[in-house]
Amino acid sequence: MLTAKLNSQLFGDWRLPNYTRSIIAENYKALMRRWQIARSTADMDARVVARWFPEQDALLELLAVLSEEEVLRIADTRAPLFTMVLHEGLKPSTAAALVQPGELEVANRQEAFMALSVRLDALRTSHEQGCVLFDLGSAEANYLARMAPHDLWDLAANPALVLLPAAADKFFTVAASRDMSSAERTMYMGMSKRSKAGVL
Repeated sequence: MLTAKLNSQLFGDWRLPNYTRSIIAENYKALMRRWQIARSTADMDARVVARWFPEQDALLELLAVLSEEEVLRIADTRAPLFTMVLHEGLKPSTAAALVQPGELEVANRQEAFMALSVRLDALRTSHEQGCVLFDLGSAEANYLARMAPHDLWDLAANPALVLLPAAADKFFTVAASRDMSSAERTMYMGMSKRSKAGVL
């Protein structure tokens, strides 16, 4: 029901630019994945959680006590809540896996592919605006802009490519607990943004 409500808000308001809808959808999917993981971490090896969700202990602890409605509230922010580190050293994984990938690995690839696609689409719409929206440096943007869709899927298989919180931990706490509009959350996100160096 709540997911349908978000989709209605997201795709029913055609005044929102495509990149804004894509950002909110990415926020929602990334947060929901972490929310589901947060509620089952007791059954998971802490090293596995740290491997796929680095630097996200505080976020996972918060999500574990939130309702789906509160997660939706956080996601309805018109700025990316997550970032990724791109560089020339990241190579697409084109070789067939020797073993069947695990559930977390498959989910990470899907999440990374979604995030890469959103960023590439923003760059192709407006290179300058895409760099600003997703805090991409010139080298990162140029590296991604050279990619074709099938390259993105291969690159997403690289286990080094994971989404990291772009916002400080306090943002998520405040966004979940305060009655703020989407515009207010977006403004607060801008003030709570981590420096790119802080997530490297």
